[in-house]
Amino acid sequence: MKYTQQLSRLSRLSRTPQVAFALFLGFLLTLSTGLSLANDADLTGSSRGISLEIFSQLSPIEINTIHSWEVVLTDEDGAVSGATLDIVGGMPEHNHGMPTQPQITEELAPGRYLLEGVRFHMPGLWRLTASISTEKTQGRPPTVIVIDFTL
Repeated sequence: MKYTQQLSRLSRLSRTPQVAFALFLGFLLTLSTGLSLANDADLTGSSRGISLEIFSQLSPIEINTIHSWEVVLTDEDGAVSGATLDIVGGMPEHNHGMPTQPQITEELAPGRYLLEGVRFHMPGLWRLTASISTEKTQGRPPTVIVIDFTL
């Protein structure tokens, strides 16, 4: 019986490196998935019938690198052209804004706008707030879309 117990113990010990490797591999897969999701440059949001999509011209987004985004606005009728769009950003957990003041510089195509001067100076939770006024919403408060994401 003692011999059988020793064999059983040796069998368990020989599996220990395999189990440790499997756990380590699982950890790496989880970490790499989290990083790719955190650096996903495509952001979306919607409010009051308007959808906003953001496509970074820098992928993945790098800290302290000024770059541009294309912002796409749509509603139930399609592309939202001629909109007034203001986007500000900040880190709600740190109570500070972006180090730059990105500006919409042109409408590239109907409903597709160029936002220039985007820069993030540190990793963490960021919040973008887009205020949108369109011909359809004239005379009413702007539509506000808030997007939280992590870098």
